[in-house]
Amino acid sequence: MPDIESVRPRGHWGIVLAMLIASIGLVGCPDIPSDEQATPPPVQAADTLAPSTPAGLAAAAVSPSQINFNWSASTDNVAVTGYRIYRSGILLTTLGNVTTYQDAAVGASTTYSYTVQAFDGVGNASGQSTALILTTPATADTIVPSTPTSLTASAVSGLRIDLAWSAATDNVAVTGYRLFLNGALLLNLGNVTTFQHTGLAPATTYVYTVRALDAAGNVSGLSTAASATTLGVSDTTAPSTPTSLLASAISSSQINLSWSASTDNVAVAGYRVYRGGVFVAILPANFIAYQDTGLTPSTPYSYNVDAIDAAGNASGPSAAASATTTATPDVVAPSTPTGLTAGAVSPSQINLSWSASTDNVAVTGYRVYRGGTLLITLGNVTAYQNTGLTAATTYSYRVQAIDAAGNASGQSTVASATTSATPDTTAPTTPTGPTANAVSSSRIALSWSASTDNVAVTGYRVYRDGVFLTTLGNVTTYQNTGLTASTTYSYNVDAIDAAGNASGVSTAASATTLAPNTATLAWDAVTAASLSGYRVYYGTAPGTYLQSAGLGLDIGNVTIYTVTGLSSGIRYYFAVTAFDTSNDESVYSNEVFKDIP
Repeated sequence: MPDIESVRPRGHWGIVLAMLIASIGLVGCPDIPSDEQATPPPVQAADTLAPSTPAGLAAAAVSPSQINFNWSASTDNVAVTGYRIYRSGILLTTLGNVTTYQDAAVGASTTYSYTVQAFDGVGNASGQSTALILTTPATADTIVPSTPTSLTASAVSGLRIDLAWSAATDNVAVTGYRLFLNGALLLNLGNVTTFQHTGLAPATTYVYTVRALDAAGNVSGLSTAASATTLGVSDTTAPSTPTSLLASAISSSQINLSWSASTDNVAVAGYRVYRGGVFVAILPANFIAYQDTGLTPSTPYSYNVDAIDAAGNASGPSAAASATTTATPDVVAPSTPTGLTAGAVSPSQINLSWSASTDNVAVTGYRVYRGGTLLITLGNVTAYQNTGLTAATTYSYRVQAIDAAGNASGQSTVASATTSATPDTTAPTTPTGPTANAVSSSRIALSWSASTDNVAVTGYRVYRDGVFLTTLGNVTTYQNTGLTASTTYSYNVDAIDAAGNASGVSTAASATTLAPNTATLAWDAVTAASLSGYRVYYGTAPGTYLQSAGLGLDIGNVTIYTVTGLSSGIRYYFAVTAFDTSNDESVYSNEVFKDIP
């Protein structure tokens, strides 16, 4: 737009108008007279080499008060003369050149750590050996378990009787039961309280009793007897023998078993697991795997499995499978979990995730703490959804990793999140006072009164002729451009909030775009008590107007006006004046122009 041209004064008001836009040396000896010279004795170099570090340290807790250990002899360039024994980092004793020692000053149920160091005759000492850690057993157990109670016997077929009893108790732990048939030992069981006695004769009465025992060999009293009579002849076909039995040691106290499923003329009802020929567990038909826990380190175990059906028929035992538990108990804790994040997904739920920990054997699970208190213990997963929370409340979490040996990592760094407020379901009020004004042949200006909301209005949606047009922010005006000249358009508006609630649709506001060859003017309002209105002047040359003789176009008290009927191919110049009720008129506003295409 060109610079504003000066205009002649015509009154006492002014108006601003604009178009819409990083060598050892031998020490000399004194001369010796030739008649006294002699060959000096050889000089021996000083021993500065230390013995090798002791290796192969092994130990066994032979009683609650004694630990015996031994090691492989160290070597030295001259000779090893002795060894020093350290317990828990403190010198315990100094020995001669021996490779065994008995520590008889230990306590029951206590863990100790030992290292050994070799030394020679001049005091050179090796490094300390790798540490050996072990725990003394508890004081000898001499208390017998309680006598089993509530023994019941139920015949379920002509070949099978099911037994059950209430578990016995012990000062340490019950490790198994002895089952007696008609007064004679029938079977040694693990720590179970049920047994299916199969391979029986139909229509025959059997009498049973049970004793409990513990790891120290203490045996309880004999339970009261229970008897049952098998049914008549029924299903006598046994399931097929389980095949492909595998045994795998996964720790110093656990061996995992798996096998291929058996078949039966009716249905397999379950499997029985035997360890060293002794029954240890009975499993449902859909279980073809078993985890045998509580075992002794560095010990070989042999297993068989047989299948049974509901009539008590039992297959032959499977081929044996053996495995040896690992040597040393796992005392290494998993790494501390990292990358813990907490995200609130609703007023009552926070989702947690973290990076997996590592372990020398295997991580088996995680403990989740909320506000410093244990919330839940999970399996080997790295995510958790904490539900049932209170809205608009901050919660803090830590995570800790654990392994099968019970070793626990340190707790992770804290992650916090705040649950969202109760969901907003209140819609904004419907927009009111919509207006539509055509400002050119291709543009209509819209405005409306702001809506209100219980939280906050976040925007408005504009509809043209009933069809969604656009979504706006929290504004109350809109310029619809690119329209067709001389065309009527109808508009509605609704309000929305951050929760997606929408108001009702406003009443319609319509406007017709201007015809071609028009110019729309707008200016700032004049403040005057006696203001009557405005006059628009225009012409085809600067300062020369079609209404230049005081015959301006009176348009009333408005601040926007569209001049129509202009001719194509001509530049028009425009100015505005204000006048009052006495017809006193202001000076011309600044002059603007528009080229009509």
